[in-house]
Amino acid sequence: MKRIILFALGLLIFTACEDDDNGDDGSNDPGAGFQQTALIGIEGTSPNGISSLAAYNITNQTVENNVFRKANINPMGSQLSDMFFDQERNQLVLLIPGSEKIIYADAKTYEIKKQINDLMMVRKGAKVMDNLYYVTSPEIPGFYVLNANNGNVVAEVENLGKTNPTELQVWEDMAFICNNGDAIVKDSTVSIFRTTEDTLITHLMVGHSPNSMVVDEENHLWILCSGDFNSANPLLSGLGSLWKYNLDTMKMAIDSGWTISPDTVKYFTNNQLRPNSLTYDDQGKNFYYLDGLPTGNIVLTGRDRNKIEEFPLVSDNFYYITFDPRNLELYGMRVPSDIESNGDLQVFDPVGNLKTSLRIGVKPNNVVFK
Repeated sequence: MKRIILFALGLLIFTACEDDDNGDDGSNDPGAGFQQTALIGIEGTSPNGISSLAAYNITNQTVENNVFRKANINPMGSQLSDMFFDQERNQLVLLIPGSEKIIYADAKTYEIKKQINDLMMVRKGAKVMDNLYYVTSPEIPGFYVLNANNGNVVAEVENLGKTNPTELQVWEDMAFICNNGDAIVKDSTVSIFRTTEDTLITHLMVGHSPNSMVVDEENHLWILCSGDFNSANPLLSGLGSLWKYNLDTMKMAIDSGWTISPDTVKYFTNNQLRPNSLTYDDQGKNFYYLDGLPTGNIVLTGRDRNKIEEFPLVSDNFYYITFDPRNLELYGMRVPSDIESNGDLQVFDPVGNLKTSLRIGVKPNNVVFK
């Protein structure tokens, strides 16, 4: 009897060790509880400062800086513009336009698996199908199509006549791309591409300088536009706006060849605001945005309000914000008045109460939860 008990105990210990060796900590299992790590992308100083990666332990509220540099011989490169997590491959995709490359790193060890060089002005990226990524580039202008399995570029798709494609949002087999315009050419469109064919469906005519998008739990696409800034006379600048589209209705309209119209358009009243960095709390049905470019205050506004709230929830100098939907926390990337100095990760509850503030690096600009 004692031998049986000892054998069972040994088997249990062996199995536990074996699981640990496999590196399966449950963080990639959607049913394994709350996310435990938030990876913070650090852009670095302009124009050639080295970008970095910080790992924030959500449970302990502690941060480890420079985790990418500790795991690799080579530095990341300069001007990290975006990153996203491919859970299926346990792969972190890092877009480094200052070094004209994309890095694929192991999401657990942060070690480089592969990198693709000579990619001009990579801006924003997303997984659009099981085996494909899109990465926008103003240089094309359009986007790169990449094979998610080997990381190679499959195609370059031009978005003719559009300027400065940036933000990406994916819903079913459609990819939405904000054409943000630039100092010379204004743009007020969001392009829709069919991801199964990499072909253009149509362009949505929205407000000036669309810059960020979210899809809510009721399949509504929300597009935030910063408005037409008049640099010669800022008092004559145009108003920012928030556009809402019903995606189920849009899909029917596309299939039937009908005109696509927004459900609602909400305009800001203060033309000095440059709203950007839209994020969403689907539990509280609240939007958060920044009211200035390149930095601004955090503003909260209810999704179902008739008018957009413009009074700051948190007054400070934020470079980027996002919302953690599982832990119900708002992340603000705060920078000092000298934007080229070290900034902070600040974590708030949904109504703007500060929970923690940690120094992390120069121009923190992205968050990935895993």
